[in-house]
Amino acid sequence: MADLEFASQGRSRKSVASLLCVAGALLALLFVGTHWGVVAFLALFAVPNLVDVLFNPSATFLIDDTGLHWKNATQEADIDFARIISVKVFTRLNVAFRVTLIMDNDGKVRIPRDVLPPRQQLEAAFADHNILVEHERLRLI
Repeated sequence: MADLEFASQGRSRKSVASLLCVAGALLALLFVGTHWGVVAFLALFAVPNLVDVLFNPSATFLIDDTGLHWKNATQEADIDFARIISVKVFTRLNVAFRVTLIMDNDGKVRIPRDVLPPRQQLEAAFADHNILVEHERLRLI
């Protein structure tokens, strides 16, 4: 069975470009006379992206023959396949997805978003290791 390896960095072209666009928009708001307090409040929404660009946190994810392994700035986990009963993939309204592992002791472990590989690769790796993947679609009603 093929291993699935995935690594990501907090600093990317997309995050730097979005941060520059937000900074330009905030400066334009100041230029047209928007109160500085409003601009400061709006700037708070860019702080997580600014932290990612400045500190460049790395995240890694690995599925091999022994189990799942991941590491990010705040968590590190090694989980054997024997402990995993199934995997639930939750699709949200913004088309993002969350992955929760259902464990043999009725516990649940959510895999952090920053370590997740692309969805198709992740589901194929779980299928290769004979782990049931359940899909939960978000419903409005």
